[in-house]
Amino acid sequence: MSDYEVVCFDLDGTLVQGTVFIWNSLHDHFKTDAARRVLARQAFFEGRISYREWFEHDLELLDERGVTRQTMQAMFAEKIVPTNGAQTTLERLKEAGKKIAVLSGSLDLVLTTFFDESLFDVVFLNRIFFDETGRIAGGRHTPFDLDRKAHGIEEISRRLQIPLDRCAFVGDNDNDLSAAGIAGLPIAFRPKSDELRRLARVVIDEEDLTLILPHLGVRLADDLGEASGE
Repeated sequence: MSDYEVVCFDLDGTLVQGTVFIWNSLHDHFKTDAARRVLARQAFFEGRISYREWFEHDLELLDERGVTRQTMQAMFAEKIVPTNGAQTTLERLKEAGKKIAVLSGSLDLVLTTFFDESLFDVVFLNRIFFDETGRIAGGRHTPFDLDRKAHGIEEISRRLQIPLDRCAFVGDNDNDLSAAGIAGLPIAFRPKSDELRRLARVVIDEEDLTLILPHLGVRLADDLGEASGE
């Protein structure tokens, strides 16, 4: 199990709790136009608009409601928390010499609100740009969401020059299936997807991210201390 050199994380429902998909949480909280949201979603899944166009449409809806960086972060503070053990897990992985990546259709602002982005060697997320007042000023979509998460794992492997069979992926939902399907070690963390549960080689049902560490050949600092004292 210690051969896994890269650990790739989903964000919503994996590194953070309180949201299943951050886009749905944002739209529901700020009460954007529900009918237009449905139409855009249908258009994407029917192939009539691209992921980039869907992303930009979401930003337009949020901007129309006057959503800013500040109001987003206030919503995050109210509704979202880091997963139990997430910070410890990231720190222990880095101490053990592992590479860490985020591969998610979530938002960079969620990650940077709760974690230091410099902990991660590769970050594949949607990014929102803000002007000097905090108003939405555009963004950059990720090319690696939904069924393209498999391509994201492949790109992470290529960039870090580490084979796919040495890459672990930790996710929780159906949109993680393509990534989990090609990762060397697919881990389902509190899975909301029965298919992901079946596909995973490791399933963690408790909300404690440190429970993935033994499967990656990494021990908690306390465990190391106890071992050295024996």
